Amino acid sequence: MGRMIRRFVNMVAERGSSGMYTLHRLDVWKHLFYPSRAAAEAANKTNVKVPILPWLPAPVMRFESSPTAFWDAGRLEMFALVSPRSGDDRILCCNTAGHTMLYHADSNCIQAMPDLNCGKGFMPMAISIARPGALEEDLYVMNTATNLGDGSSCFEVLKFGSPGSDLGPMGLSGWRWDPLPPPPIAANICSHTVVGGGSTICVSAVTSPSSSAVTFCFDTMKGEWTQAGDGWVLPFDGAAEYVPDLKLWMGFSTDSQQLCAWDLSVMDKPPTLQHSWMDLKTPEEWSASRLSLLNLGGGRFCIAKTFRVMSGTWADSVEDKFAVLTGIEMVTSRGDNDPEEGLKMVRHKSIRYMFTNEMIRWVL
Repeated sequence: MGRMIRRFVNMVAERGSSGMYTLHRLDVWKHLFYPSRAAAEAANKTNVKVPILPWLPAPVMRFESSPTAFWDAGRLEMFALVSPRSGDDRILCCNTAGHTMLYHADSNCIQAMPDLNCGKGFMPMAISIARPGALEEDLYVMNTATNLGDGSSCFEVLKFGSPGSDLGPMGLSGWRWDPLPPPPIAANICSHTVVGGGSTICVSAVTSPSSSAVTFCFDTMKGEWTQAGDGWVLPFDGAAEYVPDLKLWMGFSTDSQQLCAWDLSVMDKPPTLQHSWMDLKTPEEWSASRLSLLNLGGGRFCIAKTFRVMSGTWADSVEDKFAVLTGIEMVTSRGDNDPEEGLKMVRHKSIRYMFTNEMIRWVL
């Protein structure tokens, strides 16, 4: 399944503590990319100041958490793209109670979806995998905060079709959640990616109570977990994405929080760092609290970082202040009149959005 070239990035903002969330769609070709690579390289030589986006694009949809007798059961704690390789307009929304819905931005319609077998807590891991022969990509979801390792259904997959086929009875098809075995340890997931040609999910975790590091892999075809690393974790923060054109995995380094590329083709030893880039130069008092890398197709990516300003009063040190979105292009040069032979990053435009009464929680 090939990847389309995306036009929009979806930003979900939470409005204070009101329980209201708004969806904003940013045209990346207008805001994050120059018309050509040459124009981007020319701009990089002039120290262009990052412009401040005065307001987000007008919201295309509003979401509100459900009233409930439990203090957090109705909060909306997951937004994820459905089949991101084929489109950027279908957004799955789930609350902590496990209720789900699917919003189609292009047609501005809402589709009822089956409930999760159990809630996934605060901002769970969501990984989309293209299954050969399937009409839609499979979406794997797991609670990253606490995995008890007791066989409870904290890990499951959203599939399209019916058990054993892609079409249901009488040719009908539909969505379903299938429960999966959780990792065989009590752990807090800190990083994840997909290896093995897109069929194996790898997660690194810090186990409790020993606080030791471990890496496990889940074979989506066999439905089994195996241990991949003992004493080491994947070297990136959150998610890393495999880029077939580069044969490398890209993500943000745990140490530097800068964009890096690794070779994860062999999982019986720690990954090898291949490249590192300064995607955004920031003052020392800026501390990145959330990092996202979106593959837009055609060698282009969107980097989204949420920052806190670590100065002033204690309140200033813990409050999310603003987000910076940057468009980049990955280029493989062959040394023809290019001193940077090999893989290099070309930075296009950046925009900065200051948080006031709303904060960007998801960038999809």
